[in-house]
Amino acid sequence: MTGPALALVVALAVPPAPREGPDALAPGEADPDAAAEGAAPEGPDAPLPAEPPRAAGDDDDEGGDPGTTKSPLEERLDALEAENRDLREEIEILREDHDALDQRFQAILPLTGRLGGYIDFGFFWVGGDGSGIRPDLGYQHFPEHEGVIPDSWVFMGDPLSTMINSRGDPADTGESRAITFDAVDSQGKSSFIVNNLNVNIFAGIGKYSAVEGLFDLLPRGRDVANPAGLFLGDYVDVKLAYLRVSPPTKRVDLDIMAGKINPVVGYEYRIQESPDRLTITPSLICRYNCGRPVGVKVRARFFESRALIAALSVTNGSSMWEGFGFASDVDRNHFKTVASRLSYVIPLGSGLEVGASGAFGAQDLQPSDRVYQWQYGADLHLDLKGLDLTGEFVMGKLQGAEEAGGPACGIAPCLDFKGAYGLVGYRALNWLIPYFRTDWRSAVHTSGASFVYHSDLIRFTPGFRFEVGTNVIMKIEYTVNRELGRIPSFPNDVFTTSVVAKL
Repeated sequence: MTGPALALVVALAVPPAPREGPDALAPGEADPDAAAEGAAPEGPDAPLPAEPPRAAGDDDDEGGDPGTTKSPLEERLDALEAENRDLREEIEILREDHDALDQRFQAILPLTGRLGGYIDFGFFWVGGDGSGIRPDLGYQHFPEHEGVIPDSWVFMGDPLSTMINSRGDPADTGESRAITFDAVDSQGKSSFIVNNLNVNIFAGIGKYSAVEGLFDLLPRGRDVANPAGLFLGDYVDVKLAYLRVSPPTKRVDLDIMAGKINPVVGYEYRIQESPDRLTITPSLICRYNCGRPVGVKVRARFFESRALIAALSVTNGSSMWEGFGFASDVDRNHFKTVASRLSYVIPLGSGLEVGASGAFGAQDLQPSDRVYQWQYGADLHLDLKGLDLTGEFVMGKLQGAEEAGGPACGIAPCLDFKGAYGLVGYRALNWLIPYFRTDWRSAVHTSGASFVYHSDLIRFTPGFRFEVGTNVIMKIEYTVNRELGRIPSFPNDVFTTSVVAKL
C-alpha cells in the first residue's frame, strides 16, 4: 500500500481527537464538521426528510394510534360505542330468552278459556191456584169428548201460560197430565225464588275451533218429611255442550257445530237467557223454537256485508223445549229431524233481519220412523235508534199414532198448533227500557183416552227493564192472561220480577 493510501485508511479508522483550547465544543454542541460530513445530499435525488418522533398524545387529523391521547369528543364517542356494544350483547341475550318464552307461549296459546254466567233472583205472584189450566167438569164447554175422555182430564187453557222466569218455569202445573214435572210447585202462593245460577264455559282450541258449555244450577224445594220419599230438590240443567269449528274461507263466514246446540228455527232462541232477554218470561211459542237438540249444524253468512244467512241442522229431536214434553236428547228412532232457516239483513238502523224457517222429522219420544212432525214459521227483528221490535209466527203438527180400533193418538200424542207474538221495547234512557209484548197461541193436544187440552189464549205483558251499570239488570212485568173461544176466563194473571247479576 502506498503512503498516501495508508494515511487515508488510518484517518478513517481512528476518530479525531476532541478539540481543545478555543475550538473545544461545549457539552451537547454538535460538531459542524460532522454535520457537514453527514448532511444529506441535495437536489432531486435527495431522500424525504424523516418524520420527527411524535410526542405522547399527538394525533393527526386521521386519528392517532391506539393508546394515544384523544380529544374529549372522541372519548365520548368511544364511550358511546362501548355502551352500544354492551347493549347489543344484552339485547341478544334477551332475544334468546324471548324466543324460548315465545315457543312455550305458542304451545299454550291455542287453548284459551273464559268462565262466565249470571245469577237470576226474583219474586212472583200468580192468580188462582198458580196454574194455567182448568178441567172441563161436566163437559160444559167441550161436549164432544163425553164418553171418550173423563171430564176431569179434559183441560182448558195452557199449562205454561203462568211462566214466572226466563227459563219458562210455570208457577204451578196444577192437575196437568201432559206436564207433570212441577219444578216450582208454588200452589198459588207468592214466593221469592233463585231462578238459576247459570255457568257458561268457553274454551278456544287453536285458531279455528272452540268448545262451549252452558248449564243451570237450580235450587228448588224439597219436603224431606214426605212419607213417600218423593221430592225434587236441587238439580242441574245442561243447556249447551258443543264443539264449533270456523274454518277460514274467503267468500263466506262458515260455522260448523256438533253436540247439544242451539236450534236454527225462529229468532227467540237467540235471546232466551236472562241477561239477553228484554222481558222476564218467554213468549207462548218459545216452547216450539227454543229447545236445544243434539246433532250437527252448519251456518253460513254470504256477501261482503254478510247480509244473507243460511243455516241447516240434522238432530235427534225437534227444536221444542224439553219442558214441554215433545223433545229428547237421545233419539228413539232412526229418522232424524232436518231443520233450516234463511234470513236477510236489510241495512236499516242496526239491521232489519227477516227470516223464514222450518223443520221436519220423526216425532220425538216414540219409536216409529213413519210418524212425523213438522213446523214452519217466519220472523223479523229491527233495531233502530233505541227501538227494538221483534215479531214471530209459527205453525205445525205432530201426527201421533194409534192402534187399529183404538182411540185417536193413543200410541203417540197428537198436537196441532199455531201462534205468534209481537214485542216492542224502547230505550227511553241509558238505564231504562219500557217494553210491551202481546202473544197468542191456539192448540189442541190429544193423547188417546188419557187427556186432551184445548188452548186458545192471548196475553198482554207490559214491563220495565232497568240496567244498573253493565253487570246488574232489574226487570218487572205483569202478564194478563185472557182465554178465547169456548174457554171461560179464570184467574191466572202473573206478576213477576227479576234481578240478574252477570259474572
